[in-house]
Amino acid sequence: MRNDRLVLAVGALILVNALWGISFPVVKVLNAMTDSHFGVAIDTAEHSSIFRLLASTWMLATRFTLALVLLCTVGFRLVAQTTRQEWRAGSIIGLLFFSGMVLQVIGLATIPASRSGFLTSLTTVFTPMFGVVMFRVFPSKWMIVGAILALLGVVVLTGLIVIDDAGMRFAKDASERWTWGDTVTTIASMFFAFQVLLLDYYGKRMRSVALTSGMFATTAGLGWLLFAAMLSTQGFELPGGMSIQAADWLQLTTSTGYAISLLILASLCSVVSFGLMNRFQPHISASQAAVIYSLEPVFASTWALFLPGWLSVWTGMEHANEFWTWSLVVGGGMILIANVFALYPAPTNRETIEPSSS
Repeated sequence: MRNDRLVLAVGALILVNALWGISFPVVKVLNAMTDSHFGVAIDTAEHSSIFRLLASTWMLATRFTLALVLLCTVGFRLVAQTTRQEWRAGSIIGLLFFSGMVLQVIGLATIPASRSGFLTSLTTVFTPMFGVVMFRVFPSKWMIVGAILALLGVVVLTGLIVIDDAGMRFAKDASERWTWGDTVTTIASMFFAFQVLLLDYYGKRMRSVALTSGMFATTAGLGWLLFAAMLSTQGFELPGGMSIQAADWLQLTTSTGYAISLLILASLCSVVSFGLMNRFQPHISASQAAVIYSLEPVFASTWALFLPGWLSVWTGMEHANEFWTWSLVVGGGMILIANVFALYPAPTNRETIEPSSS
């Protein structure tokens, strides 16, 4: 029975990663639709980080409001029976998740979906590192090796090291290869690491799936608050001088392509994926879960090979499929191997991380 539960938990978390992988190209096309709607030329001097933040908070607010509505519809009993402690714990996890998602969406506007997926996978390296601070658990030599290997993988992935017929060498313009999108995505992975640690902590002490309600409500609420605060700022304009009104965002959201993409994020990539994550992660150790989460960039890169072409059919946006490169294969492979090095031996530390409930 215990082995069956383990297999079920592992299978559920693999499915979670497959669903998360879908979100990368979907968010990428939503960013493109937003830029097109407001006439913002990305990759130019006119690109506004403030506008990017405004777009990401709108996307998160609408996505998780819709996700909360869907959750209340299909899981009304669960939401109604959620205790005050479960709401509070879910809200803390939601705060961390919201912070990471805002940064990740901002980064996706300027870097490929596959690259964002691999950088986000650094969560599995940051998790044991932050565990030292939170739970006084020091990393093993394998974790240290894994962290170093992950950093080398990031260097290769971002093009700081070039792999071609001449071999492996530093790029001539290495100092320009690390972009703002890389930085904010890496910071996002730190917030996700704290999310994994707290889900592991709270999930052993209360009904883990019940944390989903507070997580969704907090994410949606923070999204609306931040969006409203920025939109109401006097004198806020697009780089070209055009003012932004709430009606413009409503018009964008009700367009067929945007609405379908948003529904995919809210249902598959939110309600189903986070419901499964919150339900099944506590059935295995945090380190085992972290290794499984390293599959996310693999799925993200796989989806990015053909899903963008499908998305462009119903969105009307030119969104080319991505393709494999040596930097992606080698750098991404190093990061995945680093995750295994850093986290596979970690189950021996689990008793230290989790205080007894007595």
